[in-house]
Amino acid sequence: MTLLDRFRAQPRQRHADPVIRLAFVEEIPVDERELLAEMAREDPDVRVRRAATAKLMDPTALATIASSDADDSVREQARSMLRDIALDAFEGVGEADSLAAVDALTDARTLATIAKTALRENVAVRALGRVEEARALGSVARHAALEPVRLAALAALQDRAELVQVALNSEFKDTAVAAVDRLSDREDLEAVAQKGKNKSGIKRARAILREMDERQAAEAAQEEAERAERVRVEREERIQELEAERRAEQQERQRVEEEEQRRVSEAGAEAAARDRAAAEAAQRDAEEAAARARAEADEQRIRREQEAEERSRREAEMREADMRVRREALAKLQQLALRIEQLTSKPDLTLKAGERALRDLRAALGAIPPMPSRADYEAISGRLKAGQSALTPKVQEQRDALEWRRFANVTIQEQLCARMEALATVDDPEAIARDVRQLQEQWRAASDVPRTQAEALWQRFKAAHDIAWAKCETHFAAQIEARAANLEKKRALCERAEALADSTNWIQTAEAIKALQAEWKTVGPVSRGQEKATWERFRSACDRFFTRRQSDLADRKKVWAENQAKKDALCQRAEALAESTDWEAAAAEIRRLQNEWKTVGPVRKNRSEALWQRFRGACDAFFSRYATRHDTARAERVAAREAICAELEALTSPDAASDLIDKVRDIRRRWQQEISTRAIDREHAQALEDRFRTAFAAILGAHPTPFVGTDLDPETNRAKMEALVRRVEDLAGSAGPGGGNARTDQARSPDNRLAAMLKEALAANTIGGRVDEGSRQRAAADEVRQAQSAWARIGPVPESTRRELAGRFDRACRRVIGANQKK
Repeated sequence: MTLLDRFRAQPRQRHADPVIRLAFVEEIPVDERELLAEMAREDPDVRVRRAATAKLMDPTALATIASSDADDSVREQARSMLRDIALDAFEGVGEADSLAAVDALTDARTLATIAKTALRENVAVRALGRVEEARALGSVARHAALEPVRLAALAALQDRAELVQVALNSEFKDTAVAAVDRLSDREDLEAVAQKGKNKSGIKRARAILREMDERQAAEAAQEEAERAERVRVEREERIQELEAERRAEQQERQRVEEEEQRRVSEAGAEAAARDRAAAEAAQRDAEEAAARARAEADEQRIRREQEAEERSRREAEMREADMRVRREALAKLQQLALRIEQLTSKPDLTLKAGERALRDLRAALGAIPPMPSRADYEAISGRLKAGQSALTPKVQEQRDALEWRRFANVTIQEQLCARMEALATVDDPEAIARDVRQLQEQWRAASDVPRTQAEALWQRFKAAHDIAWAKCETHFAAQIEARAANLEKKRALCERAEALADSTNWIQTAEAIKALQAEWKTVGPVSRGQEKATWERFRSACDRFFTRRQSDLADRKKVWAENQAKKDALCQRAEALAESTDWEAAAAEIRRLQNEWKTVGPVRKNRSEALWQRFRGACDAFFSRYATRHDTARAERVAAREAICAELEALTSPDAASDLIDKVRDIRRRWQQEISTRAIDREHAQALEDRFRTAFAAILGAHPTPFVGTDLDPETNRAKMEALVRRVEDLAGSAGPGGGNARTDQARSPDNRLAAMLKEALAANTIGGRVDEGSRQRAAADEVRQAQSAWARIGPVPESTRRELAGRFDRACRRVIGANQKK
């Protein structure tokens, strides 16, 4: 490997130079979370870890880094990334990542910030659920962007002071009204009604106060009605008592009259009876008149009592109202005294506040209303006078300081006038505008001067300002035109972005939108009041496209993962077949796998080439072996014969084994099977044949005794060959015209001649008859084939002898077979 190759092979994330690793981190896409997490955790350089952490979008890995990294800046960067992920500050951040980031954070202040500013309700609620401190809950209730989060924070808030602060300072109607509804103390409600910032909260507090007043008035009216009812009942009871007394008197008079009548009847005098009757009538009338007079007197007495009670009640109410007014006046004066005391103790007392307080004090001391008691009057008047005594010198100090500042401001304004007048010689409009603004700010800071000099200085400053500003008008007009042109350019960019927002050509459209974003940065400022609306329109179009692309990318990642699993399986199957020797079946299967590979969809770009190289490598490995399969098979056959030769050569050692002949016979059988079933090239075949015969001859030379008389004995085999040769030559001589000659017949042994006659007779299907010539030739051919089969089974003989006998045997066989074919 060359030096350049070594450098290329070295991963940049493992490079020894931290600058190279840092540059590599800048190039890593943010979706390579595993690589970024590895470098953020394991890189030895703090800068590299911090840069990797700044691009890492994995909340789990960030949580580990935030709690375990040795460097404070890296931990702070991890916490910052967790906060930004939770707040959805990056493109493509999903809700699951935001929730995981919230779960990983532990800082209460950061969680409260997320609860206040997160735009995803689930994220804000999750963050709020981990906030427990009352002030943080109150802050979330006052400032959270989402209404459900504000109401949830308010529901979790139990601290009275924080509830009052929410009701006083919340800018949101729903939260302020809900907080006011939870207040029950009248002082708290009055504070909200007087000092609250939210109009709806103020209205609600005033409504509750009115309800409380109405409820108190209703209760007072109810008490008054109950008291009147009690007086009425007592009066009726008194009348009933008087009526009962009157009835008792009547009953008594009736009883007396009855007794008198009885006496009169007993006397029996009619005149006396009349007189008595007249007298009794007169007496009865007198008594009735007296009873009526008594009843009227009682009614008048009861009426006088009621009137007296009514007067007493009104007097008591007046006294109570007067006392209430006195107490309220005392409370107001006490509040004034407390405010004066607090102002007196403030180190940053302003002149305006001090003078206003002194005016209030003088007004209060000049007309102190009646107090509940003399002691209260003396106490409050003493406090007010003490406050006046303490506040007056402080206010005087402020007045003196103001006078000194006014005199000092005269000098400052004169200097500002001179500097403004000096701008008349400057030609750069931008510099003039910048300096004019600075001078105006400084003038406002030093605007308080004595009245006798204020107008003259102001006219001087304004005249110089008008002269300098006239030079800027043309520049600002051109600037307005440029801003209007920039506005049109940005609106055109907005229209182009909106036209691309619904595109599905992700790569080209993303590049086009990025180009639009880069072009947006080159366009200058726009008309005032249009910046935010134009930017929101452009960003909304870009965000809509990238949100859709992110969703589509998530779907495609799922499909890529499925396709990668399929291609991994195809690679494994191809690799399993790469070493197969079942050539045709394996080739057909790999071709089928290649066709199936074409049907599988795409995978992630950074994995596609590796998978393809893996699959292609397995296929190429097999087909490379497949292309040389014949050479391989031939080499295997040559190797098999060489192994047999080596095994035979190993038996040539002087120490003969007890089963030597069995081993040699088995080796020779395998050799014959090998050369008869598996062919090799002639050059190797001849060389191995010579090697085998040489080894066999060496074994016979070293150990001749065990082979004598066996099928492996050369002499015995030579005799067998010679017998077969003579037999076939006899058949060749008899197969010629005339059926042979007398010399050949005489040369045969009696047994051979008898066997030949029997064969000829059998062939002719007669005994002792004349042999049919065709049958005789066919019998000869059969006998030759039997001889050839026997020849093949004969063991080894010396090569020279074998060649000579084999030549004679082959010529005789051809003569017999040739004669048979002619017939």
